[in-house]
Amino acid sequence: MRRLTFRVVLAQSALESLQGVLNRRITEQVDQYITGLSVGPEEQGWPLVGELKGYRCLRPPGGWFRIVYRVVPGEVQVALVSVGQTYAERDVRTLARVLFSERLLG
Repeated sequence: MRRLTFRVVLAQSALESLQGVLNRRITEQVDQYITGLSVGPEEQGWPLVGELKGYRCLRPPGGWFRIVYRVVPGEVQVALVSVGQTYAERDVRTLARVLFSERLLG
């Protein structure tokens, strides 16, 4: 059975976050996970709730980063890549404010 392949698109804020990472190993890991979202994105990460309903968050085990994305027909939209931030990421309202300010939530 052939799996559906999605086009992965990064929002400007996600791209800027990724470009700002100085650790090459972490950058490569993030890139692998983003690329991996092209197949089975709805089976990865976990669905967010409340203001972020419709988005998913992917955090690999022991990973230093999170990837927030949503799946639309034929496309995975990566809204946010967060590397090395622990407390702000846990605050869903902070994350929602970032996404709203970037006009990534409708």
